[in-house]
Parts: sequence; C-alpha cells; structure tokens
Amino acid sequence: MNRSLPVLALCLALTTAASAQETVESVSTNGSGELRRASEAMIKPKMTNISARIPGVINKGDIIQIQYEDSGSVADSFMVTGITIQGDSCAIESRRTMPNGPEISDMIQAKPCKKLK
Repeated sequence: MNRSLPVLALCLALTTAASAQETVESVSTNGSGELRRASEAMIKPKMTNISARIPGVINKGDIIQIQYEDSGSVADSFMVTGITIQGDSCAIESRRTMPNGPEISDMIQAKPCKKLK
C-alpha cells in the first residue's frame, strides 16, 4: 500500500500537468476558428460563436486579418494580446479597456492548433 501511494501521486500530477493551459507566443492553425465578440455578448447574451477565417500562423502582439459572415461578409482586424493552448485547441485573445468601462476580451477558439514557440 505504501509503495502505490507515490505512484498514484505521480500519475495524478502528470495528468493534471498534461491537461493544463499553457501561455504561448506563437501558434499554427488550419486557418479557421470560432469568434466570440465580448462586446456583442453583453448586448446579445445568447449570441453564438461565428465561424471565422484566420491566418495559419498567429503571434502574440500581431494584428491579424480575419473574415466572417455577419449579415454579409466582414473583413476585420484582431489585435492578439494573448494566446493559451490546451491539447490541440487554443484561445486567441484580444483584450482592450473601454473608456469609462470594463476591460473587454474578444476570443477566437481554434482547433487544431499547435505551439510554435
């Protein structure tokens, strides 16, 4: 019994570490993701994610060009302020502070997604 306790603790630690989110500087995508605009979610709480075309390589600090359909085709820019990855999925974030208001964070979920650096 005493021998199995350290093995169990090690297995639990490795499982937790493997499933944890990691902050990264650069990722590669397959060119598509799901866009969620926080500013619109505050107005329309039941808003769904929007399929968007995104670049194949995304770096923290970049301003990327995205395209999506929202009552017609929309070409927009997205400032990347953070990237987290978990497994083969990543969250690409654009965080900004509104005048006299809260900090707002738009998000693109991309899968598959792979860490580059």
